[in-house]
Amino acid sequence: MKRSYDYQRVRSHRPYTIPKLAELLGVSEATVRRWIRLNGLDGAIIDHKRPTLLQGAKVKAWLKARQKAKRQPCAPNEMYCMRCKTPRQIRPESFHIVQRNEVNLTVKGECVKCGSKLQRFGSVADRAALEAAFGRKPPDSLAA
Repeated sequence: MKRSYDYQRVRSHRPYTIPKLAELLGVSEATVRRWIRLNGLDGAIIDHKRPTLLQGAKVKAWLKARQKAKRQPCAPNEMYCMRCKTPRQIRPESFHIVQRNEVNLTVKGECVKCGSKLQRFGSVADRAALEAAFGRKPPDSLAA
């Protein structure tokens, strides 16, 4: 099931019928009707005549706000756990840094709740901040 939709494909100056909007976003017509009925997309309706026309600018703004509301930014001492579907802290003993090249590095660890492997990318310039955020200085690991 698709969770995010490309709102940039919706043109602000165009009106859309329900079938055209469904085709544009790659969803069924029933999904668009459910969004209108339950999720607040009814504000995009131009008039209540048939065929139902939706204003492109309002549809685009609604999709953008919907996706922004789902974002979960990580704190400096967290990484996003794909299994838990939320930002989590890591076990302190599992923290280590892998330097990829002169510029990039990867911070690795394990989720405190489910134990899955987490990783976060950063730059060598931010190494001291990453070490401070995760609580201790890690042993160096060089990967080729």
